[in-house]
Amino acid sequence: MEDEILADNIPWPQQIISDNARDPAVTCPNLDCQQHFPSIYDLLAHLNHPTETCWPSRSQGHMAKPPTLCGAHRYHDGQSGADDTMENESNRTARYHPLSGYVYGDGQNIFQQIQNDEHEPKWAKNLYWPFCDCGEWSLGKFLVETMTQTEIDRFLKLSWFNVKDKPSFSSARELLSWMDLLPAGPKWSITQFEVQGYTAAAPIHLIWRDGLEVVKSLFGNPIFAQNMSFDPLQDQLPEGATIMPIIAASDKTFTRQTGGLEMHPLFLTIGNIDSDIRMKATSHAWRCVAYVPIPKFETHSDYHTILKLRVWHKCIDLVFASLKVAAKVGEFIPDPFGELRYCFTPLVAWIADLPEQLMITSVSKNASPITLATHKQFGDANRFDPRTAEHTLELLYILSQSVDPWNLDRFQKKAKELLLLGVHLPFWRDWPLTQVFIFLVPEILHTLHKFFFDHLLQWCKEVVRSDELDARYKSHHKRIGVCHFSSGISHVAQMTGREHRDIQHIIIAMISGAAPPEFVRPIRALIDFMYQAQNPIHTESSIEAMQVSLNEFHDCKVVILEAEARRGKSSAKEDFYIPKLELLLSFAEAIRNNGGLVQFTADVSERLLITHCKSPFTRTSKQKDFGEQIVRILDHEEWMRQFDLYLLLRQHNQALINAVVDEDEEVYATDPTMAWVSRVAPDEQHHFSAPRPICNHFTKGILSDSANAALTVTCAPDSSNLSWPDVMHIYGLPDLHHKVTEYIQRHTDDVEGCFWMFSTVKIWSKFHIQLHSTFRPSIIMPSQAVQAEPPSDTFPSGNCDAIFLDTVHEGVGTRAFSVAQVRIVFQLAPPQRSTAKLPDFLLHPLLYVQPFRIVTTPDDLEDTQLWKLERVYAAAQPKTRTGFVIPITEVTHTAELVPVYGEKVDRSLTSATSQEHYDHFYLNRYADKEMYNALHESLDTEYTL
Repeated sequence: MEDEILADNIPWPQQIISDNARDPAVTCPNLDCQQHFPSIYDLLAHLNHPTETCWPSRSQGHMAKPPTLCGAHRYHDGQSGADDTMENESNRTARYHPLSGYVYGDGQNIFQQIQNDEHEPKWAKNLYWPFCDCGEWSLGKFLVETMTQTEIDRFLKLSWFNVKDKPSFSSARELLSWMDLLPAGPKWSITQFEVQGYTAAAPIHLIWRDGLEVVKSLFGNPIFAQNMSFDPLQDQLPEGATIMPIIAASDKTFTRQTGGLEMHPLFLTIGNIDSDIRMKATSHAWRCVAYVPIPKFETHSDYHTILKLRVWHKCIDLVFASLKVAAKVGEFIPDPFGELRYCFTPLVAWIADLPEQLMITSVSKNASPITLATHKQFGDANRFDPRTAEHTLELLYILSQSVDPWNLDRFQKKAKELLLLGVHLPFWRDWPLTQVFIFLVPEILHTLHKFFFDHLLQWCKEVVRSDELDARYKSHHKRIGVCHFSSGISHVAQMTGREHRDIQHIIIAMISGAAPPEFVRPIRALIDFMYQAQNPIHTESSIEAMQVSLNEFHDCKVVILEAEARRGKSSAKEDFYIPKLELLLSFAEAIRNNGGLVQFTADVSERLLITHCKSPFTRTSKQKDFGEQIVRILDHEEWMRQFDLYLLLRQHNQALINAVVDEDEEVYATDPTMAWVSRVAPDEQHHFSAPRPICNHFTKGILSDSANAALTVTCAPDSSNLSWPDVMHIYGLPDLHHKVTEYIQRHTDDVEGCFWMFSTVKIWSKFHIQLHSTFRPSIIMPSQAVQAEPPSDTFPSGNCDAIFLDTVHEGVGTRAFSVAQVRIVFQLAPPQRSTAKLPDFLLHPLLYVQPFRIVTTPDDLEDTQLWKLERVYAAAQPKTRTGFVIPITEVTHTAELVPVYGEKVDRSLTSATSQEHYDHFYLNRYADKEMYNALHESLDTEYTL
């Protein structure tokens, strides 16, 4: 292959797959050309043709300017580097926004467009038309959202309506026809495909919406106005342009309710919307754009896969055709503020698991979809060259020159020799500004968490043995809000991604002692890599640290093979030919190209499969037209949600633009709809469904001494008016009164007077800690509970969690008492009817804690790299634990401790007794990503928080 062949240069073979879509004739957007074409495919071929295109080449340094700028002067505010001349204010064509591209006049966001609806005069008289009032509108919404048509009809025929007023609609059909009158979004179409010469078992129907129209509705949605950016990429786009990065997601799903139907839903969002919003399915920042069929053909089974793949790529071609044109020439689109922007639509990310990635790239399973690595190179430590679009297209071009692509037998055999699947027209071949190995981003859920479950966990089971690993997970101390595997981890053949993550959190401490240190080390190195890869924010040093962890695994991975931990069906394997292991080598470059990979996790798309496929299918009549039924269901949900907010704004005479407000320094709610409603009509929030916002305890809670944590207890204690003897007996703490005395002596000499004035005790069984994110300090995290329950039948020695402290106490070193276990949360109180006020040092609850001493640091343990702690006992009484009293304000974080089990765990222990049985513990820095980040940073400084 002497000369590189671009997609634009390839004379693509005739398309045999035809559809019944009636594309309107389209005109070239170049004003100097304006040539007419029968379809958008022909327009794309014209624009991308190497010699006959009328569109200037990107090789000129930038793409063509928008037609509205041709021959006109530009207004400039002195910041963009453009001309600072203009004819006059009224004739200016564009104005510059410092943090965005140019704005080209005024347009309308999607709420403003509703005012142009044909039914607007009727809404002016009755906001709820065709419903009579707000109550009937709410009833109609409820019925449509929760019932099938049959159930709605049954409801409307209830005898209850014989004595009560009936709604204006008399049947489900009429109710749904009223919902069809609501302002609509992008319209759905149904297109039938035929493959000439091959008969399908059933008609091939694609249910789809135009991709460009869908992204227009997202870009112009005022709900996202405060969570959207418009930064242009000036090195690729013309002056004043705005990039609209396209992010897609797809996955095959199986619906049992419809007789085992397989479908390929396709979802879409735009990168302009903040990742915090995009990552939450409840924000509705994703749209379903197509239900791609998986047809069955009445032909030899050898051809089934290649025909299915070609149909899939043809369907994606149709859905995204207009986006490809916009990526080439740009499109004027109104933003959430109703201002026109000149937008380009490159495909920047596609969220998919490995089989889906192979299908997208049209590469066989014996090759990597991202690099040129092949099966026997999957275990290599070095990354191969990327599999560029040009490389794959050149292979297809040469193959198509020698073999007719529709001679399936020969073409498929030759394609397999080139490690290709035989798709001769991949949908991305003519998408400008798009590179396949870049938009196929590493996907966290499958590439990391599923990889852990399928491989790392299995290796650990082989070495530690399943029964031993189960016993350790069963006996691990339970914490509120943390998953506990009371039945072990080996009995379930399939788990969710969340369960995979929960097992990862403590796997290193669990296998330590039972597995050789040289085996633990590569496992720990990969776990480090997985945690580092999930950072939402990266620097070059963090990327390098992630790469160091991966290199460490490769340096010592041979131990896994020597332990015969990697096994096949009948014997041990002697290689690491694991496709997902090879994908890990591309993480660093993917982060440099696309930013934090956690924003591309399939957690959202997995949720979308439920909300847009499986759940709606249960509300269909299960007839052959269920596809059309589900589209109508989704349309109604989308229209009702949009119209509900529009009604609220009109009812309260609010602007239809989500105006800029001064954002709080601390962010604790990420639902954009609720954020807007809370500003314009706070009393109406209960009418909208959204995740419960995180309560901000920093406003009214107890601040820690460092002001980095907010601490809370309930207003009413769990017990009150208790005497000191009763408290010491209940909690089994005979030295509690003495330790309280020592605490009071540090603040006042009148100890007896203090005990006399505040003679009773209030007790709480737990308190909560809330922190800011270590990655983004403006984000407030959900609070975490810390338990301090007394001994009981269930917990013979109490149920008490560990914490980090921020204070050095007399008689011990800085590093000795950084971690402690909370035994009781209490507060001194005056007797009933007393008006005495607590002094400042007793104003907040107190804690009686028992400290741990650091025995070894991460530098001392090359395998686990965990801190090892031991309980502190009194010198004069070796069996008595040391304890002291501190104010709750000295707490900084929760801490998770895992016992040092040794070679074998005591099988008599349970989760209620294990923490009190052991004296040595690992401080688990893998408890969650926030804790990992906080403790990982301390590795290079000191060993306390």
